[in-house]
Amino acid sequence: MKNDPFKIQEGSIKDSKLKGFSENQHSGDYLDFVWEKSAQTLGRFFAESQSRRLFKVLLAVLFILLSRAFYLQIIKGDTYRNRAEGNRIRHEIVKANRGLIYDRNGVQLVKNVSHFFLYLWPDNWADENKKQETLQKLTEVLAVPATDIEESLKNYKKGEKVLVFENVTYEKAIQLMLAAENNHSIEISYEPRREYFPQFGLSHELGYLGVVSEKDLAENPAYNYNDRLGKTGLEYIYENVLRGQDGFRQIEVDALNRAKNSIGWQEPKDGTDIVLTIDAAAQSQLYSVMAKNAASNGKNKMAAVVLDAKDGGVLAMVSLPSFDNNIFTSALKKEEYSTLMSDPNTPLLNRVVSGEYPFGSVFKPVVAGAALEEKIIDQNFTVQSTGGVQIGNNFFPDWRPAGHGKTDIKWALADSVNTFFYTIGGANNQWLDKGLGMEKILQYAKKFGFGSPTKIDLTNEVEGFLPSQAWKEKTFNDRWYLGDTYNLSIGQGYLLGTPLQVAVEMAYFASGKAWQPHLLKGIKQETTLEEKATPVILENLLSQNNLDIIRQGLRETVVIGTAKSLQSVKVPVAGKTGTAQFNHNKTPHSWFASFAPYDNPQIVMAVLVEEGGDTGLAVTVSRQFMEWYFNR
Repeated sequence: MKNDPFKIQEGSIKDSKLKGFSENQHSGDYLDFVWEKSAQTLGRFFAESQSRRLFKVLLAVLFILLSRAFYLQIIKGDTYRNRAEGNRIRHEIVKANRGLIYDRNGVQLVKNVSHFFLYLWPDNWADENKKQETLQKLTEVLAVPATDIEESLKNYKKGEKVLVFENVTYEKAIQLMLAAENNHSIEISYEPRREYFPQFGLSHELGYLGVVSEKDLAENPAYNYNDRLGKTGLEYIYENVLRGQDGFRQIEVDALNRAKNSIGWQEPKDGTDIVLTIDAAAQSQLYSVMAKNAASNGKNKMAAVVLDAKDGGVLAMVSLPSFDNNIFTSALKKEEYSTLMSDPNTPLLNRVVSGEYPFGSVFKPVVAGAALEEKIIDQNFTVQSTGGVQIGNNFFPDWRPAGHGKTDIKWALADSVNTFFYTIGGANNQWLDKGLGMEKILQYAKKFGFGSPTKIDLTNEVEGFLPSQAWKEKTFNDRWYLGDTYNLSIGQGYLLGTPLQVAVEMAYFASGKAWQPHLLKGIKQETTLEEKATPVILENLLSQNNLDIIRQGLRETVVIGTAKSLQSVKVPVAGKTGTAQFNHNKTPHSWFASFAPYDNPQIVMAVLVEEGGDTGLAVTVSRQFMEWYFNR
């Protein structure tokens, strides 16, 4: 054992014999390391300033992360939640039908017809290859150049679909629906569009619908880029009434934009129907009469209006040449629009309210009434017409070279004697020392509504023009002469107005008052009709005695004067013919304004034929219409 190094010796050394050792204190069970601040044995991993800097960086990063999380989840939480929901739910607009338009007897003047429409969602193109693949497919099916389709995409806005093609045929729509199964940038919808009846010749009055502009969207956020709204005529004036309220459907889609479930629906609300004062039968007849006379006489620019003498409602209104407003119900091709705009006959112009013409002799009843009312003359005053009046070096002619003989106010109106009106308008020392003068004539012209719009419910009505001495001096650097007053007295010179203004003038002579002309009779409210109140705009301009004198002269126009052919009409007619010069190198315009029956007026009519001359074409149109109207 003594020599064995691996032998543990026991009992030879006692624990209690070790100095400083205590069995109860477990001496030596731990090591006590004393850390001295000055000690450099272990060293330091980081300097204190670097530790503080790192701590600040970590705090800054943590603050940015928390701030971003707060912004995304709290401030913008609803926005991104809606966007995510939008990626899952497709919101489709369901178009409402536009309100219908009827005539006074319930005849439908427009209708809504549904067609297939092709839309594209450019946002769903993953890349340029997908776009070209789509364009090639559409080119094959629709048989249109890809450039035409790309043209429609020019105004594309992110998140919006683009209307590419309207009125797709059923066969082509089916092909495109099949293509849309695997190409989610293609959408085929079935939507209503306006359709008009060309046989009525109401294109100017009804107007048409057009695409929504940026200005429209700014003024009314309820519209969208693929909407149609009224641009002219009644479609524009009563847009807020006729326009319905679109509905919508919400469809749940998968990641490939394929429909899975319908999860929401709001029924569209159709627009409100309106009823017009138009008589569809009378409108169709007037259009037919004018078109036939235009074709047979080579005078294709005409305007005519028929008013209800008892309330100013428009029974018929036609402007030739007309146009087919159905071309505006679909995307208008540039070629079609250019053809309309470049047509020298200006088919888009509503000559009844937008055409300005010299009045000629249809203005003479105003001058005659003014002379009576101002006591310049009475019904017994006469002049001797010998063919015209000589003033200095200027000769102012009658239309009959040999003159009209002894002329009182009734014969002056019946046979349209210029000498009589030269005299009462500007005076003539031979028969009258003092005439009305320019200012009085213009004063009465204003009273009769000339120089101001009638405020009919149509677009683009013009006010006409009343000249003045100051205007002539400024425009021509020349003073007003007696000859200018002579021309004004017979409705010539610088005086301009519309056929509708002439109809309103004649409406006053028919009954002693004239209502504001209008096309809206009422708005349908379920089973009732809310009728529109109509104000009187001309009244008490002449005394009853003076009014009767003018009326008798207008009746004699048909009995013994310039419109004897109207005697063929079943009822007695009164009126005034007119021939208005506007260019010495061109044929003058032809006018006829009338009312019937004479004793109890029902209708008032004004007809203008551009460059119709003195062949009585305006009288012919009036006669043929009245023969039909009072014999039906």
